[in-house]
Amino acid sequence: MNDLFCQQLMGNFLEYKRQGRKNFVLNADLVDYVKGKKLQRGRPWSKCKAIYVPLNINDNHWVALVIDLMNCSLIVLDNDCRLTKLDDMGNHVRPFCVMIPLILRKANKFKHLGQQLTRPWSWRRPLDMCAQSRRSGDCGVYMLKHIELHLMGLPLIENMNDENAEYHRRRYAIEIFDGSMEP
Repeated sequence: MNDLFCQQLMGNFLEYKRQGRKNFVLNADLVDYVKGKKLQRGRPWSKCKAIYVPLNINDNHWVALVIDLMNCSLIVLDNDCRLTKLDDMGNHVRPFCVMIPLILRKANKFKHLGQQLTRPWSWRRPLDMCAQSRRSGDCGVYMLKHIELHLMGLPLIENMNDENAEYHRRRYAIEIFDGSMEP
């Protein structure tokens, strides 16, 4: 998923809060993301177990947001939990907790989730799951690596650290440059 999705979701959340649930009209573009129509290599969410979203916090920190479609919850993979207090993180994640069920319900592909589509989803930021960086400026590469490792079902802590962050930064740059990086 890309940052444009986040921006559209946040904008829709503000409209949702302003208009109220009964008067709110969901942006059709968000439903198109779920149907796999908005991304160059899009895949319908109905064929996925999880969706990975890069989420920028306060314009200075990147975290990976996992939309867990199997458990109807959100997971924040954060390499520097000291930077953002839990309440502040909640303010950034809450729009996703509210909007994701609404978007999925509108897409008409997730009826098997039943009541999970009628209420906000829960979220968590597992402190024992993510490698914590001691350096500033590595959150982007940590975010990408956390997504990669989580997607493969590999432990995040053992496979990402400050010592190999520069290696991964260069590897991602090369993959992006030569077009071999798969989303």
